[in-house]
Amino acid sequence: MIQIKIDATESTNDYLKLMLRQGVVQDGTAVRTLNQTQGRGQRGADWYFEKDKSLAISVLKIWNASDQPSPFHLQWVITQSVFAVLRELGTATWHIKWPNDIMADGKKVAGLLIEHQFKGRLQSSIFGVGVNVNNSAIPQWPHAASLAQVLGKNTDLDRLAQGLIQAINQACGTIHQNNFLTDLAEFNRSLFRKDILSKFEDDQQRVFTGCIQGVTQCGGLLIKTENGLETYASGTVKLILTES
Repeated sequence: MIQIKIDATESTNDYLKLMLRQGVVQDGTAVRTLNQTQGRGQRGADWYFEKDKSLAISVLKIWNASDQPSPFHLQWVITQSVFAVLRELGTATWHIKWPNDIMADGKKVAGLLIEHQFKGRLQSSIFGVGVNVNNSAIPQWPHAASLAQVLGKNTDLDRLAQGLIQAINQACGTIHQNNFLTDLAEFNRSLFRKDILSKFEDDQQRVFTGCIQGVTQCGGLLIKTENGLETYASGTVKLILTES
């Protein structure tokens, strides 16, 4: 397993994608930095990053023709692997906010950006993780926090990076042994705001209330509303959080 530690980069995911296009990267290669200058989250959302306080890693998995996991299954398993590493760092109320944010005491402390490369089949996947680690504050992001703010202590950045990289590679290596529905059920047990009346906004700017019931086998978010059960694909609905 090759690890590349770089002083600064716009995006660890983009760094790995460039290496992949150039054909100079191996399966399991990881890139890590303490200074990501143009980090992004799902659907191009900005990601706050503070030099030497935040951590960004990306891990590459190259798939062969006989090993073709579902992208949805990968999302659940990889997100859970990151969730498990962070949860071991200290006592907090930990959840996964659909589709792949990690929440501690109701605040976002980490996010994943999973990007797949297809050419007739699934060729490779890049699993990017950004973590607010030892930041003293997350300015202008009222629903985000650092691990230090939540846990009341600093975390060793190198040890955390090693743990995340190892967990992601291990999850990739064993996913074919896992049961699809069992992993989905485990993901759903950790869902943020599950069975709690919440406010949402869909992609038509319609604001409504409902209760998250879980994630479907096709990766959609199942919400119980006054109209019954409704399923939303990623990017078509957002949970509205109130400032605390």
